[in-house]
Amino acid sequence: MKQKLLLLSCFLSGFANYAQNDCTETNKQAQTYLLGTADAKPDYTKAYAIVQNCANQGDASSLAISGIMRLNGLGIEKDENLAFEYLMKAALQGHPSAEYNIGRFYMIGTGCDIDFDKAIYWLTLASDHGDEQAAYSIGYMYLKGLGVPQDYKKAISWFEISSWPMAKHWLGNCYYFGYGVPKDENKAILYYTQSHTGNSEQLLKHIAQNVKENVDTAINNELKEKETPENTGIAKEAIDKLAIETLQQTENRTLKSKYLNGKWKGKLIELDWSGKQIMKVLPLNSEFSAQDNTVNYKWEINKTTSQSIAIWEDNALYFDKLNMVFDWPFSDRPDVNTIDWEVLSAQIEFKVINNKTYLIGNLQTFTNQWNEPGPPMRVILKQTGEGEEDDLTDDELLAISDQKDHFIVLYPNPFVEDVFIAYELDKEAQVSVNVYDLTGNPVPAILEPGALQTAGKHHYTLSGGNLKAGMYIVRVGVGNEMHSRILIKK
Repeated sequence: MKQKLLLLSCFLSGFANYAQNDCTETNKQAQTYLLGTADAKPDYTKAYAIVQNCANQGDASSLAISGIMRLNGLGIEKDENLAFEYLMKAALQGHPSAEYNIGRFYMIGTGCDIDFDKAIYWLTLASDHGDEQAAYSIGYMYLKGLGVPQDYKKAISWFEISSWPMAKHWLGNCYYFGYGVPKDENKAILYYTQSHTGNSEQLLKHIAQNVKENVDTAINNELKEKETPENTGIAKEAIDKLAIETLQQTENRTLKSKYLNGKWKGKLIELDWSGKQIMKVLPLNSEFSAQDNTVNYKWEINKTTSQSIAIWEDNALYFDKLNMVFDWPFSDRPDVNTIDWEVLSAQIEFKVINNKTYLIGNLQTFTNQWNEPGPPMRVILKQTGEGEEDDLTDDELLAISDQKDHFIVLYPNPFVEDVFIAYELDKEAQVSVNVYDLTGNPVPAILEPGALQTAGKHHYTLSGGNLKAGMYIVRVGVGNEMHSRILIKK
């Protein structure tokens, strides 16, 4: 409830100057009922009742207030579709906060299908009309590649035109960690100071305590570990020979699950959002036992062991109940110093370098703490018994762990209501798009039974509100090729 009140407080702050004169007093009275006073608690039912008259007359601010109340079920039954309808009517009149919320709705599929092009359109309009949070939101999307191509420079440009406090915070992070700009601690401190948020206060404490220097030392120690048959060290190899010999390197070739069998040791590497900077390195021990498409796994990392089963599909492992709890040295909350990552899948590739086989895994992760997918993570593993006295450099480690993205893009995954399914064709092709449950039965939606599609990007929205929780398979047939990905319904 506190989050809803905060949302309303931020949302209502821009209403007074926009309301039509004849509804200004009505909206002010509604705000009083919504937020309460020192002498009276909030009364959402009264607030909705008095603002609805002006909303019915088409007043933009009243429509926007009604939309937010409908969205959160405050004083009226929760209804995302009506919330979208009210806010869209306000947005079409140029109401900045409504435009911002419509952009957010398109981004996450609230009351509408997910559509990132429309999300960017409405957020840009809102920013042009003075909504500072809209510019910050676009920057955040580009920072982490949420529905748009990841791009630090675009993220920074949007943060720079926003006065929203968290925009300043993330500008500080960009200069502190070197996201798209040279690292500059002085500039980071300047932006953290301008932010005036608890998040930035925590980062200033980290700077004072030399946390980053300690983290960098830990990373270097992991990278310099000498490889032996017993430890998790990874040997230094000639990166320019990576492409000479590979086992099943072509993504069109199907790997067999039995290739995974055995014990593996190596490193888990967490990268920044661009996939170009190492942020964390941890030793990892794993063990796999495969029978057809079912793989029993054991995963030991950060003093925690997980054991369960995974599904093998299209050269990828889809895990059941695999969580990793990491220390979070750069936490921006004083009460949180760890982060829990759920590992959803690992796209697998084997690479043979100088007669040594490495198992490379591109992890897809998710955290409920942010309600977001995680940054790029890779595992680089050797089978137990292989080793030589040498170490792997930063650049070589990044090069070995480099992987192609999935052909099928799913967002969000896992999902609750709707999910955005996208892919890009490099040439014209006959395409089909279907979703199945794990028993092979199609779900009640055929997205594309078969059509000739042009080169370029294509996308669909799967309405999954009626689907049961569990795993589903998305299959995109392109000519004679079939691409698959596992989709997880929460």
